[in-house]
Amino acid sequence: MTFDTRSRQAAQGIRRAVEVMEMSSTKTPQRLTRFDRYQDGKSRNKRVAALALGVGVSLALVITALLALGSKQDPNVSIASPPALSGWTPGDSGQFTEPFTYMLPPGWSSENHDRGWLALNPSSAEESGISFYVLSNVRATRPGCSAALDENVGASSSATTRWLSQHPALDATAPRPITLGAASGSWVDLQLAPGRDVTCPNGLPLLSNPKGGESWGVEHNTDKIRFYVLDLPDGKTVTVVVDVRQASNFDDAIGQVAPVVNTFDFSG
Repeated sequence: MTFDTRSRQAAQGIRRAVEVMEMSSTKTPQRLTRFDRYQDGKSRNKRVAALALGVGVSLALVITALLALGSKQDPNVSIASPPALSGWTPGDSGQFTEPFTYMLPPGWSSENHDRGWLALNPSSAEESGISFYVLSNVRATRPGCSAALDENVGASSSATTRWLSQHPALDATAPRPITLGAASGSWVDLQLAPGRDVTCPNGLPLLSNPKGGESWGVEHNTDKIRFYVLDLPDGKTVTVVVDVRQASNFDDAIGQVAPVVNTFDFSG
């Protein structure tokens, strides 16, 4: 190879190298991210991901709970609807002066011989010393052993239950409200106050019918009684008596009787 030839090849190599360098210098430079900005971005991405995950889990739990409730709840039954009284039968208020409808559990019976009272009797296996009566228009009695009316006490539910709750011979609860169909009123639980005894021949009278006949009070030292006193649309009253011979059995007795009382409907 001659000197001229070598010179030309060298010149061509130099030109190619220059072109390559020029091409490399025209590329857009890649932007570098500062390390501290990179850390901030990474932390922000983690926070966003954690928030999204928390929201997703919460929504999933809510949806799961709603689906679970929906699977247990009959769509045709309101959540507030009472359970069906399986096996219960309609009762007959008979001659009672204020007709009403009610339901009785299996084995229960009713007894009614005049317009002033109606007895509802638990089955013999469940009775355990329970007297369960519905009385018409009974009023508060005078202090002492007399069944005569105390004219200073009003006939309404509020007047009667307030008087019972404040009776000096009784240990009684404060009146609590109740509504049964078109009837509304209040109820109290009571028994003899500590240190008191039944000294009247026929028990301590508390409520009596103005026309005579039906009355009720504490007959035995061990009695515990619930009085429901209801105001009716016609201005009269009905009193439901749950008398339990042994106070220690009271809660069990109320557990049997209160569901029956809750079926009373004076709308008719």
